[in-house]
Parts: sequence; structure tokens; C-alpha cells
Amino acid sequence: MKICFITLGDIKFIATMKRAIGMAEPLLLLGWEVSLIAQDTEENRKRIAMECSDAVQVYYYPEGTAAEEVRIKTALVNEIAPDYILFCSFSFRNRILKNKLKLKSTILIEHSELPSGIPDNRGLRRYAMLALEYWSVLYADGLLCASKYLCRTYTKRAAQLFRKRLPVHYSPYAFNNEVVESPRVRYQELAEMYQGKTLLIYMGTLTRNYGLFTMLQAMEIISRERSDIHLLLLGRGRHQEEAKDYVKERGLSMQVQFLGYTPEEELSSYFAAADAFISPLNDTVQDWARCPSKIYMYIPFNKPVFTGKIGEPLEIFGKEGYYFDNHAPVSLAALISELASGGLKPVSVDKGAHSWEKRAVDFTEWINSNYADKVLHIANL
Repeated sequence: MKICFITLGDIKFIATMKRAIGMAEPLLLLGWEVSLIAQDTEENRKRIAMECSDAVQVYYYPEGTAAEEVRIKTALVNEIAPDYILFCSFSFRNRILKNKLKLKSTILIEHSELPSGIPDNRGLRRYAMLALEYWSVLYADGLLCASKYLCRTYTKRAAQLFRKRLPVHYSPYAFNNEVVESPRVRYQELAEMYQGKTLLIYMGTLTRNYGLFTMLQAMEIISRERSDIHLLLLGRGRHQEEAKDYVKERGLSMQVQFLGYTPEEELSSYFAAADAFISPLNDTVQDWARCPSKIYMYIPFNKPVFTGKIGEPLEIFGKEGYYFDNHAPVSLAALISELASGGLKPVSVDKGAHSWEKRAVDFTEWINSNYADKVLHIANL
């Protein structure tokens, strides 16, 4: 069977390509032929080369207008002639012209968040996002949802649009062994730098909504008692300059560092050196719906993860997780204090259940179960 992943933008800014490059190799090992369509950027080429072998056929397209991108992707799909097309996100730009397809491919769409539930998407933009979400139900032959909340939402929407039989597959993000096992090029340097310290790591977008100032306020509380706790912020965002000013004004510059975008090849060094990870979540539709992909990257490093008691973290860690209220910095400060005192141990998690290998196996079984006639037809060709 042939599958083609269609991705959007530069992975440095839009992370949805992670499924394509994560599942590509495991699917190859299961007998699939795998193709990937990606925008031609330096970071995309680097990440694909890092995680995919030459057996994955990669087709790069140049940046252009939405209309140009749709035409190019349609032409590439006709050239590849896949049995299955998997959009790693769906948008007016990331689609193809179905009426121009030469082969009847089965179209699958992944949803990893609910744009209509994001507070910043207001007014007409929210309605446009909502229309796009419902359109995906009509456009696709099957959906992959990265959270249980999304599965429930899209199952309900399929019924509303008289598509009760539309297959919906629960498939969260996962970790990639290539990243976990990559050479720890900076580990020794970091281990020496933070020897005798408690090291916390947050990786993600630096915005208020993602808990940036909750973490900073928790560090301010902690700093009154201890100076041996350090927070590294890996990422960028629209509130980072405001956050830097806050850190400077509160005298936290020695304990909080802004490292910006961190190359993928260095992540294993930082994660191995960390004592715990922070992944703030809010009790909102936006965060119930989204799949916090970073948490799956943290799992194989066997460290405590401080996060919200909602959605996917609750599915992973259950009642044993280390949870805090993103609107109460003192609750995060309490966890950090307990960690620094040696009172916290990692929650036991079945790592094998959260690898891209497992996601590829589950996906293949879902395909065989829901598209049996097509699978049989392909096998008989």
C-alpha cells in the first residue's frame, strides 16, 4: 500500500509535520510505500534527513500563494499516485483539488487541535475556522484525531453531517527513537554547568496563554527560598520580550534563561540533563482538544512532568501525575520545591505505548479494519 503525507509550512513554526516524519520509517517496516510532500525550507530538509531514510520519497515544493501551493500539491499527488493521502493538518492552503485527481485515493485528515476553540480566533475568523473544521468532515474519507476530545467532537460532527460511518481514529503524538537516541552533543557541558542544581525545562511557544508567566511567577516564589533552581525556556513567542523584562525586574536572570529555538539534534542533551519538565495547560476547550506533543517527547527520559490535570496528560499519567493549576503559580512552585527536596519520582509510563512504532501499527490495523475492500483490492493487483 502507498501512503502520501501532505504537510504544511516550516516545522520550525508549524509542528504538524511531526506525524509524517515520525510514522514514515515505522510504516516502511510494516510494508508501506511512503511519500512525503513538504515545503522546501532548511529546517524541513534537516529534520526529514534526521528522521527518515532514503526509502521515504520526499517531494519539496517552493513557498508561494495558497492557490499555487494547492496546484503543486495536486500535481505531486497525481505523480505519486498513492492509495492513501494523509493531510497532517487541513486548511485552505493545505489541500488538493479532488476533481483533478487521476486516481481515487482515500483521503485522511489529521486534527491535532480545534482552531475554533482558540480564544484568539474571534468573530469572522472563528466562523471561518469552524467552517473549515466541518468541511474536513465532508472532504475526508477518514479522520485521525490526536486527542480523545477531538475524537468525540468529530464523531458528533460527522453525525450532524449525516456521516455516522465516517471512520475516526484516535492517534496521539508520540516520541521518535531517532531523537531520543541521537548523540548527546551538549550533555557533558550542561551536566557540568548545572551540577548540584535542580534543572527545569519548558519547550514550546512563549505566550501568556501557554503558561509563560505562571512559570516565571512560580520561579519568583521559589527564588525567595532557594537559588539552586534553574528554568530553561526553549522556544520563542510573542510575549518573550515582556517575559525577559519581567525576569530582569524581579532579579531572576541568574535562574531563568531564554534559549530560543533549540536545534533538534541538541534536544536529547537538554532532556537528559533535566530534572523535570513543565508543560502548562488550561482547563479550556483549546487545551482539552490539543495534543501536547512535547509531553510524548519527554516520556522516554523518565523524569517528572508538571502539567495540567486535563485531556491527554490525564490519559497518559492518570491519577499519579504531577498536576498544577495554570492560574495558580503557587501550585507549580510547590511541585518544584518538592522536586528540589528529592521528594518526587517519575510516574511509571509504558514507553512502548507512546512510540511512533506503536502508532504506525495501530494505524495499519485501523486501515485494514475500516478499508478492507480497498486493502484486498490492492493486494490482488
